[in-house]
Amino acid sequence: MSRSKRAGRPRKPPPVTIPGPSSRWDMGATGAANQAGLVQEDAGDVDLATGRIVNPNGVRRMRRVDMLEVWQRKGTISTRGLHAAQLLRGAYERTQCGPGWPDNDRVQSSPRPDLAVTIQIDALSAYHAVARLVDVDDRPVIEACVLRGGTPGRCGYRGRTYSAGLVHLAEALDRLAGRLGW
Repeated sequence: MSRSKRAGRPRKPPPVTIPGPSSRWDMGATGAANQAGLVQEDAGDVDLATGRIVNPNGVRRMRRVDMLEVWQRKGTISTRGLHAAQLLRGAYERTQCGPGWPDNDRVQSSPRPDLAVTIQIDALSAYHAVARLVDVDDRPVIEACVLRGGTPGRCGYRGRTYSAGLVHLAEALDRLAGRLGW
């Protein structure tokens, strides 16, 4: 068939793919590592007349949460255990900070040139003061859940023993809070 005869025929339109209802809102990457610590929630507005949150369009969003706060809200760990964990995590995170970039490259002198080292030593001392109160048996679960932000599954409590790991975490945090005098 020649080109001139084909030119008179209508062309078949290409197929159109319409996304399904699962991709209505962008929830970010769906890999397991990207979903760690995320919860899906309604993204509504507060109605000024009633004070309630309304979401007429069903908009959802993803929000990153701290698992310690989730466990405290569910009643798995106590409030004083949460505060002890936050104190330990804060002291640990201060040890991970290094000195900042110098503000002025031309002048590198200060009245106290060893101030950056002093700040790091103070941070390590504060962390050591809290970390030495953690039992040796509790260190793996405290490191996995509090310092690394994971779950008890990271230190061997997988499958059927996961709930035992949460109990171990709760008891470890209560022991730490007791040793802190709370």
